[in-house]
Amino acid sequence: MNARDALITAMIPAPGDGLPALGDLDLRGFWPRFQAAAPWHLRAGLALCTVVVGTVLPLLLRGRRLATLDADGRDAVLQRADRLPLCRDLLEVARLVACLAYFDDDGVQAAMARR
Repeated sequence: MNARDALITAMIPAPGDGLPALGDLDLRGFWPRFQAAAPWHLRAGLALCTVVVGTVLPLLLRGRRLATLDADGRDAVLQRADRLPLCRDLLEVARLVACLAYFDDDGVQAAMARR
């Protein structure tokens, strides 16, 4: 798993009520559509967040990249990042992209339509 996917999938754990975690979804179809349709500043924000929160911060805090941490380790890094001013803003970008990826899934859309 790369840093971008580790970051995005850590944003939405299993919400319960039969809905999957974002990490359980196949995002391979989402990323090409995101790259083609997302505005440049959203793509750039996600890239910066991936470097700062997905790579540099976990190396400083845990000595490992986000992608190599378990779910609890990832959550701990994200919780710490959310308390840092620049990282907090970057996480908002990652949260937005995570929501786009999550609700892009046909199974999630169908489950939400049944509610």
